[in-house]
Amino acid sequence: MCKRTQLFTLLALTFAAAAGASIERLNLRQMIARADAGVVGEITARRVVAVPLDRDGEEMTFTELTIDGTDLISGKKTTVTVSYPGGVLPGDRGAYNSEAPSRDDVRIGNRVVAFYKWSDNMGGGYAGNALYASHGGLFRTFTDKAGRVVVQGRGPGYAIGANVRLENLRVAARKHREAIEREKHDKKK
Repeated sequence: MCKRTQLFTLLALTFAAAAGASIERLNLRQMIARADAGVVGEITARRVVAVPLDRDGEEMTFTELTIDGTDLISGKKTTVTVSYPGGVLPGDRGAYNSEAPSRDDVRIGNRVVAFYKWSDNMGGGYAGNALYASHGGLFRTFTDKAGRVVVQGRGPGYAIGANVRLENLRVAARKHREAIEREKHDKKK
């Protein structure tokens, strides 16, 4: 079997195995415990990068989102690039990933909350801040009539299930982080 046929067979088996896969169900506490951090801000850049897999031209694609804003818990200014598998380059190179956020969710200018975790290898040796739980780690925001920022919930099974004011989300996230740190400290005793 040639390398290309082997690769396509491997990909077909991988997709067949993943057919029953779904986004990890997490509540906010679990998301805070598993992700490195969360960022609240505006998507200022989006780009797709290709990572070569072999000398025959096979590659993987990843979408990178640059988010300028603040850390969810500390409130400190930050700029973070988060990535997720999939994305299409000119010439129809690449592939869409069904667990990736929708195009509407990742438009430049959108204000979002994104949870992420560093990965030394997301695939093909690509390292970066992985968007945690794929589309389950990205939440859009809006400003209500009173001028308050509201984070849009995604329903049961998501870290943010219902709409919540950003200031209340920050307080809840901070309390979860403090409780998690206390538990870690107590285990060391």
